[in-house]
Amino acid sequence: MKKILFTLFLATALTACGAAYNTALKQIDLGMTKQEVVGLMGDKYDTVEQRSYGNETIMYKDRYKNYWYFVFVDNHLNKWYKETEN
Repeated sequence: MKKILFTLFLATALTACGAAYNTALKQIDLGMTKQEVVGLMGDKYDTVEQRSYGNETIMYKDRYKNYWYFVFVDNHLNKWYKETEN
């Protein structure tokens, strides 16, 4: 019985961790500010490119080796996309 409960707990915990990005990503819209995106996705990102103030690309890496890129122009989200590590 303990093994079954532990297995259920572990499955729930792993599912919840993966769902955190999915929930945030569903709320992302073009035109959002960087502060709004960071508020949803969290502050653990890397700056990939910064051409001038308000024009930059930031990247999040999830535990499944997906890279989520957010491109800001004049501090507003211009596009976002995902790349997967092979």
